[in-house]
Amino acid sequence: MRVDIDSQDILNALTDTRKKFDRTTVGLIVSLSLLGGLFCAAGFGLWRAVTEILNLMPEASLNGGLQAFNAHPAPFYLFSASASFAIAAILTAVAIFKARRKRAAAHKEEALNNTLMSGRFDFIFSAEKLTITGPLAVKKISWQNITGIEKRKSTIVFHRKDGGFDFIPKNVVPNDNFYDLMMVKHGPLLNKPCPYEEAHLAKPLSVTYEAARGDLDDYYAQYFKKRDGKLYFLRQLCGWKPWAPFLFLTFAALAVACGFIAFQTYSLIQAGIAIAAALAAGAVFVMNSSYFRGPAHPFRKNAAWPYAQTDLTTVSLSNDGVFHARNGAADVIKWGAFSGYMESKRFGYLVVAPKQVIALPKRAYLNKAHFEDFTLYAKRSITLAKKQKSDAERGRMMRSLESKGATANQLHLPAPTAETAAKRRPAAAAPEKPAGPSPRAAPAQIKPAPAPVAAPRKAPAAQKPAPAKPVQQLPAPAKPAPQQSESAKKEPVKAPVPKKAAAKRPAPKPDSQTQAILASALKKAAQLEAKAKAAASADIPEANVPEPEKKRAAE
Repeated sequence: MRVDIDSQDILNALTDTRKKFDRTTVGLIVSLSLLGGLFCAAGFGLWRAVTEILNLMPEASLNGGLQAFNAHPAPFYLFSASASFAIAAILTAVAIFKARRKRAAAHKEEALNNTLMSGRFDFIFSAEKLTITGPLAVKKISWQNITGIEKRKSTIVFHRKDGGFDFIPKNVVPNDNFYDLMMVKHGPLLNKPCPYEEAHLAKPLSVTYEAARGDLDDYYAQYFKKRDGKLYFLRQLCGWKPWAPFLFLTFAALAVACGFIAFQTYSLIQAGIAIAAALAAGAVFVMNSSYFRGPAHPFRKNAAWPYAQTDLTTVSLSNDGVFHARNGAADVIKWGAFSGYMESKRFGYLVVAPKQVIALPKRAYLNKAHFEDFTLYAKRSITLAKKQKSDAERGRMMRSLESKGATANQLHLPAPTAETAAKRRPAAAAPEKPAGPSPRAAPAQIKPAPAPVAAPRKAPAAQKPAPAKPVQQLPAPAKPAPQQSESAKKEPVKAPVPKKAAAKRPAPKPDSQTQAILASALKKAAQLEAKAKAAASADIPEANVPEPEKKRAAE
């Protein structure tokens, strides 16, 4: 909603927000009441004094008044005091009224001269807060920080918990139900306890404290108790804090007793025991000197604790992670790196690893609500980061399963044809060429087939078959001789048909089938040609066979 606010709107808002019985009005009433009481008392005193003076005066003249004053001066003193008190009451009341008018004028002048109150403003009503964007400033007010919303004569006023207010002139309200709708939507959140981050607009949340040696004792106590189990009592026994004074007193008493006995008996053994006990007591004292000397001096430093009383640690929470600064070293740890949150009686801990934590001492926070808001923000961020991490892992698993399913579907493809398999194989593993000519060879490369034998082999011996005559060269797509064509037609039928796969795949192209059938037919024709040549060479005398035919028959 865009609103233009001028001086008249500001004056109307001041009039609407002026309360009849505020603190100033109550103070004015009390002051005027006291002054009125004082004036009445002074008036009563004046009346008594005047009455007595008139009774004492022998005559109504100046000489009579002097005689009355000399005889009884008390009524005259009462008259003077009462008159002075009455005049003072009147002057004080006049001064109060003038101061009040001056204060009202100054307040009005301050409001009119305030550059943040006039101009063009954008009111944004969100679920969490009211945002007012002006020409020189931006206000973000949570609904919990607004004590109430009033519908006054000329304005709608938003009262804040700090005593201030913001307003919207009624002349810019879109409809008459605007106030009712706003109260229905945001009314339940008004004047409620506000979280720390919203009340102070502290994003990121931050806390600074002085680190101490015992900040991690509670965490390690719970950690070792969980890790050691039933043997944890041994660690407790070894970690008993009064061990140092107990051992010191024990060794000191033993040294004194053994020294006394050695002095009485002149025993070297007792003297050695006394000296050893005294050395042990001295060692315990030196090793635990901090226990005996009390708290460290504010400016005392040593190798074990170089930042005594000055080890300031800052922990800030943001949407991206945790900013942890200590001793000049700063870390920014994302929320996904934290494994959880743990809390003890005096501390809270952000756990990164079993032995790496960030301590949050409760002594560093303003109050219990501050600590709860801080830790609630941390726990919510850790839970959200874990959820995002698990969702990402689930997405990766689903993608891997989908890829495995696609690979399994590829295994059900039909067996490839001869030509397709030859294309997929590399050049080094190319299949051997068939015995016959290639189906793609030129017609000139096809060798002529011999003519069929005139008579079958069962004929009488007197009849000899005629010599074979060469047949004219045929092109590649031409059909062979009748006997060869019949055999060529029958042969592909006997060849095993490839089994169909379960998955439905498109049938191979007709060109590939024709080429495969043609290749098998030519191969069979070549075999028949070789058999015919062998039979002819067996019947014809060896002398009449030319040399090339002999070599071919031998092959």
